[in-house]
This record gives sequence, C-alpha cells and structure tokens, in this order.
Amino acid sequence: MIGKNIIWAIVTVFVMVLINYGVASFFSGEFIEYSFLVGVVVMTIVWFFNSKGGFASNTVRLGVQARTGLKIEEEKQKFNPTVVFYTAIGYTLVALVITIIYYKDYFTG
Repeated sequence: MIGKNIIWAIVTVFVMVLINYGVASFFSGEFIEYSFLVGVVVMTIVWFFNSKGGFASNTVRLGVQARTGLKIEEEKQKFNPTVVFYTAIGYTLVALVITIIYYKDYFTG
C-alpha cells in the first residue's frame, strides 16, 4: 500500500511539472511564475472530483426530481482526501515558498 502511494505521489508531481512546463512554454514565461497557480488549479480539480454532495450534486438531484417527480434524498457534502490531493497541496506549498523567495527583492524594494 505504501509503495502504491509513493508511485501515485511521484506520478502526480511528474504530471504537475509537465502541466507547469506546458503552461510556461505556452505563455512564454518562466517555470516558477506559473508553479503556484498550477498547484492551486490542480488541487482544486482533485478536490472537486473527490468530493460528494455540494452544488453539482444538488443541481443533478433537483433536475432528476423535476423530470421524474421522485423525491431523492440530499447527499451530505463529503470529501475524501487522497494521496494525489496531499501531493498537490505539498507541491503548491513548495511552489509558494520558492515563489516568495524568488520574488522577495521585488516585494521588499
């Protein structure tokens, strides 16, 4: 199980680095300029697809109720964090620290 989690963490970091490199190349920027943003976006996407309930589920539930007339019980909002989510958090935090260090002269004058 631990080996499987390590593999997922490595794959997640690799995919995030590839996405970051692709975004930086597309916008002709530096890798570090987009690393924090990519981390936040990936983290949000992983959170969205690993959660139950919430706005999207309620919209579907209400649509089905309107069409069928059957009452469907509301699903409580729940989130099950995975290794991929924790890895995305780690990537985002490391990117934030490196970005702050990289741009500290810009902010301090």
